[in-house]
Amino acid sequence: MAVFSPLTQAGAYGGVIQFRGAIVEGGCDISPQGQKVAFSCYKQGKPTTFTVALNQLAGGSIHSNSLMQTDIQYLDQQRRLAIVNVTWQ
Repeated sequence: MAVFSPLTQAGAYGGVIQFRGAIVEGGCDISPQGQKVAFSCYKQGKPTTFTVALNQLAGGSIHSNSLMQTDIQYLDQQRRLAIVNVTWQ
């Protein structure tokens, strides 16, 4: 027989999240184009578009004008499925 206290149940189902600030620029649009990946991002309200070769992403991290860093994590041993994390500053 299990006994649940009201505090345990309240912690699992209740809470308040507060957000202060603003999102000033949206994220990047990323689209594969053959052996390259195209990035379309905004920097200070202006669109910036550039392409990166897939073999550069596979190297671990790249920097493009010190604005972008990418990291790739393969999900299978054949390196056919991956997660690409993009940090745009």
